[in-house]
Amino acid sequence: MLLMMVERQERIHSIVYFDTEWEFPEIQEHIRKIERDIDIPFVRVRHWAGFEFLLKRYGPPHPSGGWCTAAKRDVLVKYQRMVRKRNPDIVPCIGFTVDEKHRAKRMQEKWPVRYPLIEYGETEESCLQYCYDRGYDFGGIYDWMPSKRVSCYCCPKQSNADRAAIRKHHPELVSIADAQSGQMAMEF
Repeated sequence: MLLMMVERQERIHSIVYFDTEWEFPEIQEHIRKIERDIDIPFVRVRHWAGFEFLLKRYGPPHPSGGWCTAAKRDVLVKYQRMVRKRNPDIVPCIGFTVDEKHRAKRMQEKWPVRYPLIEYGETEESCLQYCYDRGYDFGGIYDWMPSKRVSCYCCPKQSNADRAAIRKHHPELVSIADAQSGQMAMEF
């Protein structure tokens, strides 16, 4: 989404990245590349207490939506309110594609937000190819992740096939996820 917006010369206030602290190394490197390549203010936000604290407090998040989803939403809404106090014309953009119109519709009912990829008619597949064509390959993670959905490495929403792929490509992350939660989402 960001690359397409930059290419279309759309005005962008800032790039906001929510850091769960549990990102794949490939995604961490991708974020550093974006920071180096794109000359737009880059803002990292995270939960004030951190996901480690929240995990100890609430236990493993539930696959249907748990404290991790709520924490991310709350932090991003707080940041959005802070920015919009200074500049009420700013509208946040979320990278949902036409494949995710149903999600966008639910979000749109909650607050003003824009979905450029839906406006542009882009699918998840076309967006990934767009990134690849411009040298952003996410360290190859989409080549080995079966679902082509990448979130934090211990996400409870991952399929068994994704968990198996993580175990194969990043056994060190499985050990971390197991240690963090006792068992979390990494059991087979």
